[in-house]
Amino acid sequence: MPRRITMLLPHYPPDVAADGQLFALLARELAARGHDVRVLAWAPRYQGMRANWARHESTNGVRVSRCRAPGGKSLLARAFAAWWITNTAFWRALFSRGVLLMPSSPPTLGLVGWWLSWVGRKYIYVLHDMHPELGIALKRLKPGLLASLLRFAQRRAMARGQTVTLTTGMAGKAQELQPRARVTVIPNWVDTQAIRPKPKAASVFAREHGLVDPFVVQYSGNLGLLHPLDGLTQAMRELPEAVLCYIGRGAKLEATKSLAQDMPNVHFFDYQPLATLDDSLAACDLAVVALEPGADRLAMPSKLQGILASGRPVLALAPPDSELAKLIEQHQCGWVVGDSNDAPAVAAAIRAAMSGNREQRAANARQAAEQFSVQQAADAYQAIIG
Repeated sequence: MPRRITMLLPHYPPDVAADGQLFALLARELAARGHDVRVLAWAPRYQGMRANWARHESTNGVRVSRCRAPGGKSLLARAFAAWWITNTAFWRALFSRGVLLMPSSPPTLGLVGWWLSWVGRKYIYVLHDMHPELGIALKRLKPGLLASLLRFAQRRAMARGQTVTLTTGMAGKAQELQPRARVTVIPNWVDTQAIRPKPKAASVFAREHGLVDPFVVQYSGNLGLLHPLDGLTQAMRELPEAVLCYIGRGAKLEATKSLAQDMPNVHFFDYQPLATLDDSLAACDLAVVALEPGADRLAMPSKLQGILASGRPVLALAPPDSELAKLIEQHQCGWVVGDSNDAPAVAAAIRAAMSGNREQRAANARQAAEQFSVQQAADAYQAIIG
């Protein structure tokens, strides 16, 4: 039966944040199935990006309402932005109707669902990353008052609504934090019709930037604290015949540029529009996904599904026992390097990709993508909503 669904999303296209793009696909699919979907979002500002935006619009059957929000990279600025978004989200959601859906970033946003559940609102809390455990694992946060407050917010958010995690490991961690949590595992998804395998020579991005002839390794997305990239960058010193392309921004961008400043085979590009994502993903021979040790049960890179759909083999820089590494091994769709800081090992894996049976692994990647279609994700969310 069609339902009213209200999504509280800090980022939404034309913003380039991956979670906003994912939820835009889900919103479109649910609207196509007859649900009344409304998105309450904020102005584009991810990683300092700016784009034209409309306060109210209807696209793909989804009604979108936006308002302004503060930005900034300092801890104080981010804390203020989190407070602002949570506060305005509460009042906007209070006067909306239907099942609420919200992600776990900022960490306090889930409290909106918890507060409104006391007046009968049902909500879905999507754990894309777990705070404060992720910050502590990445050594960006110390145990203390702030960590305790974030943990309190996360436990409250999982106490009354339906919680969705991306992996079984995250589900186990969620239930450790909140034994009362009702948890469903729904992996990230991709539009397998919009992103399809195509030859690198057919990529406009590859032709414009001279990437058709050399062997191209690509890292596309957020260069964030969650993603260990130093070993990958250093490996290119041993591979002058190959090219490494970084596409995106993030906390590690400037440090990565500094590390690669004397390396002519490492190139940097800004985020590409969602409408041309299939084209930029096709501009490589090998795609990289990286995950810090200790973060496996706390987050999962969202870029993986798009890479698989593009039919590109994956170089996973992740612990061998992580769910990311196990997925790559299970589907035989790439190579895994357990120590992301071991530049010679990363270089050896890239050489294996250059000389190995890349075509079969590429085909396996596309086949694996079929289990992550947006239609399957919509089936799962529809079951929860219903």
